[in-house]
Amino acid sequence: MSSEVEIRRGPENGRYVLMVDDRQFHLLRRAVVVFLHREESAAVRALVTGAEEITLAGPLQLDASYDDVVPGPVQLTFAQFHAVYGILTSLPTVTWTEEEFVERVGDFRESVLRMALLLRSGLLSSGLPV
Repeated sequence: MSSEVEIRRGPENGRYVLMVDDRQFHLLRRAVVVFLHREESAAVRALVTGAEEITLAGPLQLDASYDDVVPGPVQLTFAQFHAVYGILTSLPTVTWTEEEFVERVGDFRESVLRMALLLRSGLLSSGLPV
């Protein structure tokens, strides 16, 4: 996994483009899929994502099978960016054993938290406004 995530202004006003490598893309996608399938409470989903309803299906190709996914830059609104960051920071707090976590998410808690840190650092380095 790359040691950084570059964040650029998207082609549409108010959008951010996360320049992620393939491994980072798949980690983001898996974390979101696991969270959405695990968390049935609408209140908790809203708490973590910052919104009652947020869609991440398009940017992370959630409706595509793994074999059909084309990793690459991820274009998000700030609300979607916030939701992904919230998922990355909260998912490691689930009470699964480390073995269960790795089996479900496909990576270690530390990797998920590191991805959250890379997003935060990338936004800080970008100098882009909200």
